[in-house]
Amino acid sequence: MKTIHSLLYSITCLTITCISSSCIFWGCTNSKEVTYDSGGVSQTFTVGKQAVPRSFPLPIYPNAKASGSVSAKTDDDENSTFLMLSSNDSVSKVAEFYIRELKQAGWTISENQLLASLVNISGKKNDLEASVMISAAGNNTSISLSVNKELVGTPKEGQAFTPDKLNPPTD
Repeated sequence: MKTIHSLLYSITCLTITCISSSCIFWGCTNSKEVTYDSGGVSQTFTVGKQAVPRSFPLPIYPNAKASGSVSAKTDDDENSTFLMLSSNDSVSKVAEFYIRELKQAGWTISENQLLASLVNISGKKNDLEASVMISAAGNNTSISLSVNKELVGTPKEGQAFTPDKLNPPTD
């Protein structure tokens, strides 16, 4: 149960980030891509058809519509990309596609949670980790794809998580 709540919380946060970013794009500029650098991290927000990064390593569901993406790169070569898609197909049909295509592309599926209206698939390939979250969204199916470089080893000094008022412990 804790895993489901954590997963739903993550989906909600990522969706809010994408929607907020979209509002900023349309309100502040005619461009559909915005990049900013802060604290050694370069973040790029993109909306619309061009949201799918050229070198995105995960399969893109056929006829899915891209709504937005967020890419983050650090000075230490820690990269991650998050992509939001939508489809008119059912959650189960989209899930079958991703399970099949990830395996065919050489991804090792490490987790596959199937619920009635929510699917979470996690995988690994070489030094990459991926997450595919598929959920019912009204008459559509929401597809959230994320890829990041696998973090190996222990955090650098000063990077370890310490709970405080703004970041309480999750347990």
